[in-house]
Parts: sequence; C-alpha cells; structure tokens
Amino acid sequence: MSPGGGAASVAASAPPGQGAHRILLDAAAERLAPLLSQLVNYERLRPDRRLWDLATMRQLLARPGAPPPPRPAVQVGGSKGKGTTCAFLGAIATAAGRRVGVYTSPHLETLLERIVVDGRNIDVDALAGLLRHVLGAPGLARAPTFFEATTVAAADWFAAQRVDLAVYEVGLGGRFDATTALPVDASIVTTIELEHTDVLGDTVEAIAGEKAHVVRGGGTGFTAATGGALAVLRRHAEQVRARLLVLGEDFGMRAVQWGAAGCRGRLWLPAGIERPFFLPDASAFELPALALAAAACAQLLPDTPLPLDPAPRPRLSCRFEVRTDVDGEVLVLDGAHTEQSLRAVATELARRHPGRRAAVLFASAVGKRWREGLSALLPVADSFVVTELTGTPGEPAVTLAAHLAASGATCEVAADIASGLAALRRRPGPRLVAGSFYLAGQVRQLLRSEQR
Repeated sequence: MSPGGGAASVAASAPPGQGAHRILLDAAAERLAPLLSQLVNYERLRPDRRLWDLATMRQLLARPGAPPPPRPAVQVGGSKGKGTTCAFLGAIATAAGRRVGVYTSPHLETLLERIVVDGRNIDVDALAGLLRHVLGAPGLARAPTFFEATTVAAADWFAAQRVDLAVYEVGLGGRFDATTALPVDASIVTTIELEHTDVLGDTVEAIAGEKAHVVRGGGTGFTAATGGALAVLRRHAEQVRARLLVLGEDFGMRAVQWGAAGCRGRLWLPAGIERPFFLPDASAFELPALALAAAACAQLLPDTPLPLDPAPRPRLSCRFEVRTDVDGEVLVLDGAHTEQSLRAVATELARRHPGRRAAVLFASAVGKRWREGLSALLPVADSFVVTELTGTPGEPAVTLAAHLAASGATCEVAADIASGLAALRRRPGPRLVAGSFYLAGQVRQLLRSEQR
C-alpha cells in the first residue's frame, strides 16, 4: 500500500443487463469529496519513485492545537500479515477490557474502516472535522497526501477517544512511511518479501533495509522475518540500540495441534511465560500474527491478562474470508497479491479441501509480481477467470490470460469484475477470489448488493 493511501471501494458501472451487480459507492467518500480532493493520493497515481518524506508529517503533528498522539502505541510493518496482526492486536486488547484504536489500510467498502476504536468505525462527521483541522495547518511546505492526512486524523481521534493502546499499520515500506513519524513504544515487522520493488528496492535485503526503520532507536521490535531480511533487521536494531525479538527464537508456539474446531497449542512469550491457546476456525497464516500480537500486548499492557484460550477471533474481511455462495459452494475472498501470501492461500485451500481443485477469479494491480503469484496458485487451481481492476491501474486481463495459457491452465477473460464473478460461479468449487484487495473488496460489495 502506498503512502498516498487508497480506496478499494469505488464506483463502477455494471454491464448491460446486470444492474443488480453494481459496485456500491462509498457514501462517506462522496460526502468527504470536497476535503479529499485537496489531498494527493499516491496510490491512485502509483508513482515509480518516492515523492514524499516525513517532514510534512512532523509539521502536522506539531501544528497548533494538535493533541499528543496517545501512548502506548505500536507500529506494524512488513510485506504481508500486517492487517491480520493489527486485527489480533485490537481483538486481544479489546477482549482484555482495554480501549483500543486501530488504523489500517486499504479499506474495502468505506474509508471509515481505516480508523477504528473498540471495533467501531469513525463517524463521517468526526472524520470531516479532523480532516479540516489537518488541512488548516499553517506553514506547510506542501499539501499533505491522503495517507498523511488520514494518519494524523487517526492519531487525533485515538487521543480524543483516550485509547489505552494505539495500533498503526504501515502503508508502504517504513523509513518514509507517514506512520513512522508517530511516537510508538513497540514495533512489529511481520515478514519481508519482494514487493513494491520499483520504490523499495529489487532485493529482499534492500526492502528489509526500508522496513527496518519501523524498529525505533532504544525501543523493542518483534518480527517473523527470516534469512537475509532478518539479518538486515538485526543489524539495524544493533545500530539504533533496539531490542529485537524473533518469532521462533524469543517467543513462539509449541505443541500445535489442528482439529475440526480450530488450532490449539502453547504460546511462549519473551518474559518466559507460557500460556495455552486455542484459536477457533484457525487458518495457518493467522498463527504468526497471533504470536506477534500476543507478544507485543504482553509488553505494552503488562498488567493485562491475555485472553488466549480461546483467543478472540478478529474480523478479517478478505483475508481467507470463507463464504457460502448462492449455490452452496465454498467461496473464499482473499486480497493476497504476493507470491508468499498466495502460496499460503493455496496451502490453506488444500488443507481444508483435500483432493479438490479450485476455480480462481484473479486480477492484479500494475507493478505486482503477478507471475510468481499465479505460479503459487497453479498447483491447487483447476481453472481461472481473469479480469481488470477499476479504481486503480491494473494489469491487462489479456496479459494475465496469455501467461496462464502458456502455463497450461484453462482460462477465461471477463470484461469486468461483475461478469468475472458470474463466470467463476459457472465452475465447481471451491471458488477463490484473489490477486488484489481491490478485486476482493469489490466482489464483496457485489455479494452485499445481492442480499439487498
């Protein structure tokens, strides 16, 4: 996600005869349009080089009348798993009786989803007032970006709501991300892989060098990174005199057992504490996020008992979101778009549906490593439908189709997302929608419109 932020929820016209399959407008974005039009949205523009820094964020945080950002706070970066980790941080702390603010991106249906306190989206009137205050800041060297403005609005809202814990998800990278201007008490770097290479670098180590700045000087970092990326994080932590705690070395899970109802085992924390955990209806990709969130909560809220048996289930829209389709088939929505995350989706499909091959609806934003992502799905997919995105630059569907055909896969090109969903439904399940949060979010909206 770029520092410009971006909406996964946009308007799109339905094909003739498919009026019921209209992608819904974000009413909040419509109402806030006069304010949002004053902000530069780099995700929509998708620049191939960095055009932002932290100077404007620091000016905004120091503007007259700005409240101090609340503490304790945690910043969550990484290539994949950021949103899931933020969701677990919020769910664990809320279940423990603490007031929690969570700032994430992108959003799926409304930009109000980005700023949440105790599971409730910010009110549109409150966000309008916060954005006006941000836009009215004097002496700025340049206009704030969309992501900068919403980041400051989140910090201001959390302060106004007097949260006990503030959680901020990184938009892009770490070194120059708007959230890095905020004071935090702990940092999390989930995993690191090749993504946003045009801006962050073309090696895992280079990308890790950008994301390492999430770990602050003199602070504590938690990570699930491995290999060369972990080596870069270790060097950075040593240079800034931070404590870096590594999943599998300083905390983690033991005696993990899977059952029909979920996953159970024992969670060991950096302080030497070991607790039983049970995660109902768990997916394998959630376990590192649960461990990272629990370890961070144990440090940030040391006097708060962690509810882990059972662990609270956060709402994870479009992160292996399992639904029952109109004909009773399984339909999975997932915004995964990197090779590693799509491989995790494929593994989870195979675990839940052994011996069955999936039908896939796929689209990709430009600049993504979609070839590698599709290669992760080919072992579990029987057929593909490819289409193009609306609201953000995307790869041409014919390019995706040609690659799949050369790989020996059965593939159909759909003119748009609505017709792509219709084509997917003509295939037996399980059915998977993946490749982009824009795609998964818009399919989710189509499903909602059918229920009206």
